[in-house]
Amino acid sequence: MNPKVRILKNTLMTAIGLMSVAGCGYNSVRDGTMSKDESIHSIDIPAIKDAALSNLATNKCIVSAGGGREAELTIDVSMQRLVSEVLTRHADTNDTGVGWATILSVKDGAVLVLADCGGDADAPRPFALTRMFMPGHLLSTLTVAAAIDADIATPNTELFTNSLEAYFSDYKLPSDGSHIWESTLTVSNALTYSSNVVLAKLGILVGRDMEYKILNNFGIGIRSGIGFAGEKLGRMLPPDRWCRLLRTRIPIGQGVEITSIQIARAYATLANHGLCVDPYVVRRITDASGTTLYTHTASTNKVQAVSRNAADSTCAILEGAVKADDLKGFDGLKDENPPDIAKSLVPRRATGRRAAVDGVRVAGKTSTMQRTKPNSYEYEFDKFTASFAGFFPADDPKYVLVVCYETRRIEGVPYIHQGGGRPAMAFAEVVRRMGYGKTKQ
Repeated sequence: MNPKVRILKNTLMTAIGLMSVAGCGYNSVRDGTMSKDESIHSIDIPAIKDAALSNLATNKCIVSAGGGREAELTIDVSMQRLVSEVLTRHADTNDTGVGWATILSVKDGAVLVLADCGGDADAPRPFALTRMFMPGHLLSTLTVAAAIDADIATPNTELFTNSLEAYFSDYKLPSDGSHIWESTLTVSNALTYSSNVVLAKLGILVGRDMEYKILNNFGIGIRSGIGFAGEKLGRMLPPDRWCRLLRTRIPIGQGVEITSIQIARAYATLANHGLCVDPYVVRRITDASGTTLYTHTASTNKVQAVSRNAADSTCAILEGAVKADDLKGFDGLKDENPPDIAKSLVPRRATGRRAAVDGVRVAGKTSTMQRTKPNSYEYEFDKFTASFAGFFPADDPKYVLVVCYETRRIEGVPYIHQGGGRPAMAFAEVVRRMGYGKTKQ
């Protein structure tokens, strides 16, 4: 290549890198530091990183970066093996058997696990970066954080559970299905027990422009920045294209598609007191002689997605959504012959209770979303994407773990297709096997 052309090409790539400041606080510092022995025009770090990341699915922490170079990844091989084993064991063999999970370090954004199971052999992997899904109530968590941040609501603010409330009559509110609610729910309980109606109303109060801004602050609809060429962007319309229906659906995670690395980043940001966490996978690159060409450097331009108070208040709600002492009793769902008692006396249970681990504080949220038919916006009747996103230990968050499954409803087997079923149980098993919680005597 002509030297002048090469210099122009690298200059343009540097400019593009600087332009990526928009979104969640990316800047050129995130590209790391190069060896003093290398000229900025003599090596193409983004291309070398891309070559290394093409080997992500090999489940190794040292991979080839081409040209005799090697890259040290952040992937923890033993942790990856553990999660893969648990993930496969809980997969729904009545459906596709597809599942995927990712673990992110809250402290520095290092991606420790990118595990998946099932699916076609030639399906693009890892699924955490390439498989898009509707997040459902995983996204409602961010709506709550936005409302608290804007002083629109507090965790104790009460809203009516009536979907026909006159104040919101201009919008088509979702239903709460078979759930039995009191006439009002606090914002905290609405998130804990997954009330579509209350959380959709909260989204209307936040407003579409603010909702969109906060979702972007958390990295929703934005690539994670790790540099993997096959990473999907997700799908979210700009706010000026949100119809009245979408203004009630996007706040509860419908009508938008994301990747699990995006939701992992969002929950890591919440756990980090609202300060944006930037995921990365390439820790270091060396040439054939062992000389360091690149070392990851943390961003110096981090965005405060929401205020510390809003983030911490939302995290406290998420901890309440995972209760170890909530494993027995009535489920808050109608039986075939519901008891004739006042609704105010019906006890509810945390949707994330199966993710609870005795002896360690866990925070997280479930989601159960119907899958859409191929090449259609029509929902499947009995096929779902079930997911759970959470972090632990909740009092000093170290890890975010997101577990997703493609599941199918089975008559007579409650919860098995829900986020509080397989994903929550797999989450709890991973936490225990990582050495957290009480060991059985």
